[in-house]
Amino acid sequence: QGGSSVIPSDVTSASLTTNAGKAGKILLAELKQLWLQQDDLPTLVDGKGGSGNKHHIILRIEQAKTAFVPVAFDASGLAIQYQLRVSAVLQMYRNDALLWSSGVVSSSADIFGDATALANNPASIEAEKETLSEQLYRKWAREALARLQSGF
Repeated sequence: QGGSSVIPSDVTSASLTTNAGKAGKILLAELKQLWLQQDDLPTLVDGKGGSGNKHHIILRIEQAKTAFVPVAFDASGLAIQYQLRVSAVLQMYRNDALLWSSGVVSSSADIFGDATALANNPASIEAEKETLSEQLYRKWAREALARLQSGF
């Protein structure tokens, strides 16, 4: 932790936006929820409420992606391990000028199947994927906010 936020000290309001589809909207909701729990962040306003105001910033989630890929296979070629990855970039704008970018923030987890058991059943893999997705979206939001608050 760097201990100094990248948010300029004179900023009093902020808005969160995304144009990154379903994954971006989910990440936006998670980030908003975390933002509202912080006392040291600027007041959150909807939309571009303060756009053009020198005391306002816009934080935009871009390049949001969710990937689910097999990463290990058994001798017969059946996938027995999958990786679920959520990634996106958080960028801060002020008067349409980019002030800061988090770089790619990603969180991932593995899901293991077993070719000899019901654990490799597509329905159980999908259920585990959904549960893990929720956790990874929350983890992404925590990590992105930590980067913003730490100065890195």
